[in-house]
Amino acid sequence: MTDIRLSRRRLLQTSAALGLAGSLPWGTGTASASSPDLKKFVQPLPIPSVREPDGRRKGAAYYEIPLREFEQQVHPDLPPTTFWGFDGTVPGPIIKARRNERIKLRFDNSELPSDHLFEVDERVGGTSPEDYDDYDGPVPEVRTVVHQHGLNVEWQSDGQAAAWTSPDGVTGPRFEKHVHDLPNRQSRMTATYHDHALGISRLNNYAGLSGFYIIESPREKRLNLPSGEYDVPLLLQDKTFEADGSLHYPDEFVANFAGDTAFVNGAVWPYMEVEPRRYRFRLVNQSNGRTFDLALASDYGDGHEDHEADVPLLYQFAPDQGFLEDIVSIGPGSDLDSLVLAPFERAEVVVDFAGHAGETFTVTNSAEFPFTGGRDVDGGHGGHDSDTESDTHLGEIMQFRVTEPGYEVTDDSAHPRTLELPTQPGPNPRAAKETRHMTLGMRMQNGLRTHVLNGKTFDAEGVDAKPQLGTTEVWELENNSMHTHPIHLHLVTFRVIGRGPGGMAAPHPNERGPKDVVRVNPGETVRIAVQFGDFTGTYPWHCHILEHEDQSMMRPFEVVAGNADGRNRDEGSEVGGGDGTRGEPSTGV
Repeated sequence: MTDIRLSRRRLLQTSAALGLAGSLPWGTGTASASSPDLKKFVQPLPIPSVREPDGRRKGAAYYEIPLREFEQQVHPDLPPTTFWGFDGTVPGPIIKARRNERIKLRFDNSELPSDHLFEVDERVGGTSPEDYDDYDGPVPEVRTVVHQHGLNVEWQSDGQAAAWTSPDGVTGPRFEKHVHDLPNRQSRMTATYHDHALGISRLNNYAGLSGFYIIESPREKRLNLPSGEYDVPLLLQDKTFEADGSLHYPDEFVANFAGDTAFVNGAVWPYMEVEPRRYRFRLVNQSNGRTFDLALASDYGDGHEDHEADVPLLYQFAPDQGFLEDIVSIGPGSDLDSLVLAPFERAEVVVDFAGHAGETFTVTNSAEFPFTGGRDVDGGHGGHDSDTESDTHLGEIMQFRVTEPGYEVTDDSAHPRTLELPTQPGPNPRAAKETRHMTLGMRMQNGLRTHVLNGKTFDAEGVDAKPQLGTTEVWELENNSMHTHPIHLHLVTFRVIGRGPGGMAAPHPNERGPKDVVRVNPGETVRIAVQFGDFTGTYPWHCHILEHEDQSMMRPFEVVAGNADGRNRDEGSEVGGGDGTRGEPSTGV
């Protein structure tokens, strides 16, 4: 059996039992911590591997992925760090499927311990039986449920917050099945699978429970994008580490938390050697609460960085899902000068390093924290918040070092400026059956700063909307709080049709395509057009800042069909044939 070091929390528990707690060299509470001084860009970027199926089940590729506690060294000057991860890695392996290829997926947490890596604050909703309707069973400290972000899927396979299981087999009130049935009948995308357990999602994700989920399509392959080793996934996170290598997270709930260390693909401030040619990068912001505002800067090796020098442009061709209407160039003098990604937003870009042999470029971040739509122009702290664990600016993320191969590099991939994107038309807002005004706000509850939707917490009775299956609605998301909120709807994609104080300003150029997460800044209304299909049932919409989601910024909507309760077939079944599939594949690319 692997010898796992005691976590800070478990050492506290053990020492208290032995009467030694007062002698420990640290305190408890929410006092801010900072990582040891770690040298940047001294280790190469790890690349997650693609997970192979474990076999077949009922005609579909079948995966059985264990959740494990393990140690992984993330920086040469840090002792190994204890994580929780899928297949015992951080991030987890890439799950890759073809569009319209059905797969079956089980996540087995039976190997996890019964004590959490972090302190579980029981003031947070979802941590006690009283937080659930019609449920009087136990709520174990360790429990998980995995949500496949962005999938068009039955609610029973959606990985919803109250569908958790514990390592010893206790199941939550919304639990339906161990094996998720994923038809992948939707547009191509790069997304993530991650924990979604009610009340502790922020802890489980921070512990390491996330990985890439990719759907590929034939039209995507015909674009001749960079492929193979030149197609690179980047999972962007932030962490804080103790001197012993353990993860730091506050013992009591805070509404906003950010780490002080860049963490990319499971490594602290990595670098990547690239050839002088084109690369495709799949960027996923998997941070608990930090928004990134990304750009490339020339690095001259003396600590001086220059954003205005001759840096390669980023050519964005895809948002969260599908493709953009047009290629968006990002960099000096381009369509956008930087790439903003809120938690769980994604972007796919092509970067051409040709002509830059021997040069070094640093990926920089200028977003303030907590994010309100602005930049941290002085490189110091972002906006101050009295209920924030850390407001440390994180100005550098990773580095690209362009090699000098000494020979002519062959690059047969298409230049992004020549790409003709196979964009599909989105929902027509003029055909909307309903227009719903949804508010984002904040209040105090149980002594905790609590963010709410429509003035309600997650446990309030009723649902916020009952859209009819197959219809289009316009949702107006009005933010009356102090923070930017990345709003995510399960089941569906949507199109941003307006933003700004009245919701009538044009979307950003790189929002003009299928989205499932949208940023709503303070004082702003963002209007989205949503088509509700292909499943009936109850799904959540929520803020994807995990601390906000955990403390009640999540509400249900119910897709109905045929009658008031939406059950013209079994609730949650896909409308179509008896095998649960539609007669024709859903539209997408």
